[in-house]
Amino acid sequence: MMIKTLLPLFCAITMASPKVFGVVDTALQLAEQLEQAKKEIVEKEVRQRKVMSSLYEINRKIKKIVTEEFNLGQQRMAYENSARDLAIKILDLEERLKEQKARLRERISAIYKLGGQGLARLIFSSSSSAELEKNLKILGIIAKHDLDVIKDYAATMKELEGKKIKFTQRLAKIKRLSGAIKNQEQRLAAENTSKSKILENIRQSKQFSVERLHGLRSKSSLLTSQDDSGVLDLLFRPSFFEKKKLLPAPVSGPVVRNFGVIHDEEHNLNWSQKGILFSVPVNTPVKTVFSGTVAYAGEVPGYGKTVIIDHGDHYYSVYGNNHDVTVSVNQEVKQNQVISHSGRTQDYESEAATDGLYFEIRHFSEPYDPKSWLKGTL
Repeated sequence: MMIKTLLPLFCAITMASPKVFGVVDTALQLAEQLEQAKKEIVEKEVRQRKVMSSLYEINRKIKKIVTEEFNLGQQRMAYENSARDLAIKILDLEERLKEQKARLRERISAIYKLGGQGLARLIFSSSSSAELEKNLKILGIIAKHDLDVIKDYAATMKELEGKKIKFTQRLAKIKRLSGAIKNQEQRLAAENTSKSKILENIRQSKQFSVERLHGLRSKSSLLTSQDDSGVLDLLFRPSFFEKKKLLPAPVSGPVVRNFGVIHDEEHNLNWSQKGILFSVPVNTPVKTVFSGTVAYAGEVPGYGKTVIIDHGDHYYSVYGNNHDVTVSVNQEVKQNQVISHSGRTQDYESEAATDGLYFEIRHFSEPYDPKSWLKGTL
């Protein structure tokens, strides 16, 4: 109930009750301060949630980069091995070029020394058409051999140039990929550091607001002790998050399944448990851990008959695996009010059934470990 709603009732009561008349102004001012402190805490919770979400995304990207770096390392090793092979081939090609250059140099020198007269003598010294044909074939064979040597030299040169280009491209690609990943890693690391500082500032500011709220609560207790009307109890009613570690358990029984990651030894599987499971007999009364409004009452796949209570400030408690439900949507409920009775559920894929109550606490959609909120839960 809001302060403005309570104000007429409060004033009416104070007119009839002189005992609390002197605390009206103080109470209303204190109530406004409490509302402001709670509002600040909720806003900081929202900011903290957004920053934590960003940090989660940054960490996910960093993990992806680590994988990319590993893959790049494997690729680099393959490229380095390939580069070594290319280097060996380049050396072999350079040696072959040296030999081919030497052969070409000798051949060009011989042709130069022989000159055109030598070729003419070979042609015109033929005494018959048969000898002329033979000499021409010899010249053709010599010319073809020279041409093959030149072609081999050209091919070797082309292959060498191609290998060098390929070698350079591979080294450049490795360098480019390494640089890109390094830059991304540095950017994410800087962003992570920045977000972490923001998160720490939010937490410190939130802690300051919480301490201020506790101080205001102490003042409100003094005022409430002077009020016989009960209006101040409504005016200064605490928020859900102020009762962390002080909430009563919804049922009295041992916790047989904890919050967090659970490992199934038999099937070697892991899954995330969003809440805890109390072991209690079927039809055990289930009580609310804090006052609020029924946001949902009905069947939920995997949870059976379920009740969800909205405690304000985006905090919710979830009661699943019920035999029956005794409240309806939009109904106002008080702390320790019976809202359902526990039931029985099939225990995962085994044939055994579990009697008990499944219980969650959520802020927005984020599940929290209920044990950190309940008093004396083991």
